[in-house]
Parts: sequence; structure tokens; C-alpha cells
Amino acid sequence: MKFTAIDFETANASMLSACSIGIVEFEDGVPVRETYTLIRPPEEFGKFNWYNVRIHGIKASMVKDAPTFDAVWEQIRGSIDGQLIVCHNAAFDTVVLCRLLEYYGIPVPSFDYVCTVKISQLLWPEMENHKLDTVCNDLNIVLNHHEALSDARACGLIFAEALKSQHCTNTADLLDALEMRVGHVSPQGRQSCSTSEEVRRKIISDKKKQASRRKYFARRNSAADTNEKGEKPS
Repeated sequence: MKFTAIDFETANASMLSACSIGIVEFEDGVPVRETYTLIRPPEEFGKFNWYNVRIHGIKASMVKDAPTFDAVWEQIRGSIDGQLIVCHNAAFDTVVLCRLLEYYGIPVPSFDYVCTVKISQLLWPEMENHKLDTVCNDLNIVLNHHEALSDARACGLIFAEALKSQHCTNTADLLDALEMRVGHVSPQGRQSCSTSEEVRRKIISDKKKQASRRKYFARRNSAADTNEKGEKPS
């Protein structure tokens, strides 16, 4: 099976400040193609925060001649459009991708995605935590943490190890075994990659919100009826 692992690093807290991307395409659990590039963030979102620089080591001077994301997209589109995307903390990387596409007016492609944080939490709950470096250490995966290409490669290897550990040859079987729902991004919107427990909690939360709204409107309508009758509301 084929999948693509991706990782972004950002200059600051803005999702539009991506300053590097690593992309690794896998076939049958083995990396077969790797792409890495620095990215010059949009000027209004491109101020480098000292904390981010300390984490990934990328400085503003290093990206001043780098391509902007719209140019990078032309090189990486085929690795993402229509593919299964794997990220460690997919809620971050997929949102960065979509925000950049929207900013540059590029049509959002369709792709499925999975999150190796959630997968590792379900498969290996005994780990101290499920940060990328911790999972890699426990699985003996080489990692140069916060270097986008190394992070992407490691993420893909975690996913490959997850498939292997459950004797699964495809994503659907793995997610069924873990009671997970695949995430999906398309021009019509996004569906999050969720565990069955997260879905259950959301259903319960939505039901509570609906019940609360019904009670609110019932009280408001009751008060309105009372006022129309000229009675003093209690």
C-alpha cells in the first residue's frame, strides 16, 4: 500500500507561517521518495519567534530566498492530492496545509488522513507519552527531531509499524481494529480523524447542547406568552 507522511515547521504561532516542509512517500512500509524544502512565509505572518527558532533552528535569513508556498505546491501536489496522508498530530499539519492553500487561493484537494499520535495512544498506551521523540525512542526509529524531513519519515515509519503490529495490509483494517475513523479533507470541508471514544463524547456533548437550547427556547417562549397575557412573569 501507498501513503505519504508530511510535517511542517512554522516560524511562529500562525498556521500561515510555515517555514519548511518534509514529505516522504511510502510503498509497503518503505520510504521511496523524499522531498524537503524551506518555505518563505507571507510577509505579514513571517516574523520568526525566538521560541520556534530554538526548536527547529530555522531563522528568517535562511528563508529570504526560499520559494513561497504557492510555488512549493506545484512540486508537491502529486504527493498529496488523492493520497492517504499520515501526520504526527494531524490536527496541526493538515490545518497548516489547508490554511496555506486558502491563503494563496489554491483549490483544496481531496485526501484522507490519519494521525499517528492517536494511533500510538491506542496501540501503545504503556508509553510515557506519545510525543514523536518518545514514540520513536520506544520503537527504535532514528529521529532528528523538529527537522521536517526526519519528522515526516519517522511518522511514516510509526504508521508502518502500527500496520505490522496488527497484521494489517491496509488502512481500513487497522482503523477498524483500533475503532478509529479516517480523517478526510476536500473542497467541501473536513472530517476529523477520530477515535470511537472521541466520537462518543462529541455525540453526548451535542445532545447536551441541543437539550440546553430546547430548555432555553422553552423558557423564553413561556415568558413571552406570559407577557402577552399581561401577567407578571415570576
